[in-house]
Amino acid sequence: MQAVSAMTRLRVTLLAMFTALTALWGVACNDEIPSEADGPVTSAPPSGTLFLESAEAAGLTYIQFEAQEPGNCLFDNISRPTEEERHRTLCDAERMTGGAAAGDFDGDGAIDLIVTRMDGHDLLFRNRGDGQFEEVSESSGLSRWELATNGAAWGDIDNDGDLDLFVTTVGDTRHYLFVNEGGVFAEEGIERGAAVDTGDRRIGFSATFGDYDLDGYLDLHVTEWRPSQLVGEAVAGVRLLRNLGAERPGHFEDVTETAGVDMDQVVSQTQSELTEGTFAFGSTFVDLDNDGWPELAVASDFGTSRLFWNNGDGTFSDGTLDARVGTAQNAMGTTFGDYDADGDLDWFVTSVFSFRTGSPGSGEQGLRDGNRLFRNDGDRRFTDATDRAGVRNGSWGWGAAFFDADNDGDLDLTMTNGMEMMPGFDADATRYWENDGSGRFRSRNTDVGLDDIEDGKGLLVFDADNDGDLDVFVVNNASGPLFYRNQSAGAGSWLRVSLAGVTSNRQGLGARVSVFADGLPEQIREAGVSTHFLGQSEDAMHFGLAESESADLVIRWPASGLVTTLNDVPADSWIRVVEGESGYEVLNP
Repeated sequence: MQAVSAMTRLRVTLLAMFTALTALWGVACNDEIPSEADGPVTSAPPSGTLFLESAEAAGLTYIQFEAQEPGNCLFDNISRPTEEERHRTLCDAERMTGGAAAGDFDGDGAIDLIVTRMDGHDLLFRNRGDGQFEEVSESSGLSRWELATNGAAWGDIDNDGDLDLFVTTVGDTRHYLFVNEGGVFAEEGIERGAAVDTGDRRIGFSATFGDYDLDGYLDLHVTEWRPSQLVGEAVAGVRLLRNLGAERPGHFEDVTETAGVDMDQVVSQTQSELTEGTFAFGSTFVDLDNDGWPELAVASDFGTSRLFWNNGDGTFSDGTLDARVGTAQNAMGTTFGDYDADGDLDWFVTSVFSFRTGSPGSGEQGLRDGNRLFRNDGDRRFTDATDRAGVRNGSWGWGAAFFDADNDGDLDLTMTNGMEMMPGFDADATRYWENDGSGRFRSRNTDVGLDDIEDGKGLLVFDADNDGDLDVFVVNNASGPLFYRNQSAGAGSWLRVSLAGVTSNRQGLGARVSVFADGLPEQIREAGVSTHFLGQSEDAMHFGLAESESADLVIRWPASGLVTTLNDVPADSWIRVVEGESGYEVLNP
């Protein structure tokens, strides 16, 4: 009874502290989220997809951090009237943390994982090649850095053939860049201009790499969620850092203002009363108009998401309103994929779904908000296809990913969710929607085993055991992770494609790959659009081939514009293609 009483006191304290924040988020904390689907339930055959939670068996065990009670959190709440009420009572930022990134840091052909933590050094889990992991942060030089980190991203910033690591922080005055030197990391964020070192305490979230100016070197975009009225004014931490390229490979300059992607003056599309600050959770460099130049798409809270079109001259234009995107009140997670197989990339954004009536600032009764699925119509225009596709209700959403879970040639969709400190959202079930091949989705959470009710944040997908299907990793806030190993029976054949740029950046990020297989529509992927909210999936591109025994490929390289065509590539193969060379290398272990 004593433990229950303590927990009750904690919940009451948290509820009182977050009343103001709840109003900002525009949802009612006491709403009850029903378990049944929103809309009519139709019968469907059982899914052959199956995931088994295997974190402990795979060696992926850790605690993201130990949650603190108000009074011991990282930030003061300056909106409170007394010093006692202000002092370290703002726990919001840390309760939204939990990141991970997948990448082969040691170049052995097995995808490794870096996970961030708030009260200890980050953990680097090296894949032994069979989907079993060993923790190697000490031997890699990362264990000496006791940081409160959140977002993580792998990227070869200097084109030397290995993956470097960027991490964002919460409560620190800067971010960190770890340069890979033969599997051992040296921190060089300040020296290389990537630290976002303004003297202000940062609340960093996701980071993403991409070559927006097509000079053959990876640039970096960093997001931050920072409500000024609660934590005080600061230099905006949402920054675009341009790689200096051949002049100084792997060094950066801040071009946020000159490139036209400043977020601190953005006006909300959904809230009439919005407090000052920047609220970006996740961003992606992605070509949405098929002109070869990657746009910058930013999922941002309180109706401040933005789509910046690439002008091709180092600058961007804000096209959010004309494109008819950015309408989610509380955009958080973000993922891109051609879910309807029409040859262009669509945009899925997670948000907060509620059955309340009315929404503060909207003036519209009965608004439920929830996720958004923006279908790309071409000509820089999108249609809100959320309800037609059946993917609006994800409760309190965070990380998400499009991926072909069953190798049938179309993209399925998963997302994690939950907000433990908010009553009504403290037991949200992970969502998994199976694409029926027509661009409509069926909810299959329980059928496939993706139905935990943890407080999920970052999410990524990768083929951990090189068996030809994609596994799912979820970071839970203030708890241990979930590793869902894909054990689907009767799944189709597959093709996995890795790239090596020569004129383009070494990873080939921004390359467009089209796959053609008998009986299936054209499938497209773009290298590098795998970054979601606090989760970076592997950079290899995975294609389900259903019953096809081979496939043809067309690869459009970003910086050179070269096109590589490959015919009759055998199914169930992992191949590596080098820019400007004919043929491919088979990487199957």
